[in-house]
Amino acid sequence: MPAGLHRDFLELSLANKLVTPGAATARGVPVELDKISADAYVVAGIADHITPRQSCYRTTGLLGGKTQFVLSTSGHIAAPVNPPTNAKASFQTGTDTPADPREFRAGAEQVQGSWWTHYSDWLSTRAGELVPAPAGVGRGMHKPLAEAPGTYVFDA
Repeated sequence: MPAGLHRDFLELSLANKLVTPGAATARGVPVELDKISADAYVVAGIADHITPRQSCYRTTGLLGGKTQFVLSTSGHIAAPVNPPTNAKASFQTGTDTPADPREFRAGAEQVQGSWWTHYSDWLSTRAGELVPAPAGVGRGMHKPLAEAPGTYVFDA
């Protein structure tokens, strides 16, 4: 990660500017998360020591669209990488996202298996009609500039 980006992430995190509409800007434009109307799928790990589930849950009140919150019964690394074949995996989910994460947990349904299958179902209802993948990269006037991974990896 470039040092400037890391600095920006730290400054954004320490000041917590994203929770106040307009406090953060991107290219001079105020960032207002409540204006994001797209649906969101938010996953948290129940035993995550880096991104606590309560903090992740706050996202449900920051975005303007409908948010599906899922609480994986794993920790920081296992929560996002639990494969659908993991028989020990489970997660909690619900249709409502009350302001208090404890209320969410009290009303959430415990589901056996990985949240990935749930996410796949959620995503498929929003994905539209399936179309074949393109035969190659680029199209018309938008030709690839270089072979993968691209030349940006050489930038300092």
